[in-house]
Amino acid sequence: MDSVLVFIPTLAHFLIGFLFTFAGVRNIYHWRPILITMNEENIPHPWLLLPIGISWQIIAGVMIMCNIYVKLAALSLIPFTVISVLMFHPFWKFHGEMRSLNFSLFLVNITTTLAALFLLLCHVTPLTQLSDFLN
Repeated sequence: MDSVLVFIPTLAHFLIGFLFTFAGVRNIYHWRPILITMNEENIPHPWLLLPIGISWQIIAGVMIMCNIYVKLAALSLIPFTVISVLMFHPFWKFHGEMRSLNFSLFLVNITTTLAALFLLLCHVTPLTQLSDFLN
């Protein structure tokens, strides 16, 4: 039973970090449509902000996966995700199927933000638990 209690937080850190890292890498692939959306939303300096945002997403995700300053990484991703979801998935501006699609993506991103909030509340780090378990 103890091994399951050690494994679950480790898996949670890995999956949450992987989700953010994967999203950052995916955003590299979708660079042009993201820039177009940023221009349409009148975001200043999209050519500067987009690589900073993608780097932030990937680096913070890897930090969570590797258990490096997890709370700092999670805390930095929360406003990033909230701002991004409001900018890229404003479901209230759409109708019909597009509204449903954007609402689903909005919920997925908000759920991801909740996962980052749970990391802030977590008092035990998975690698510390694992080393205690092995000793």
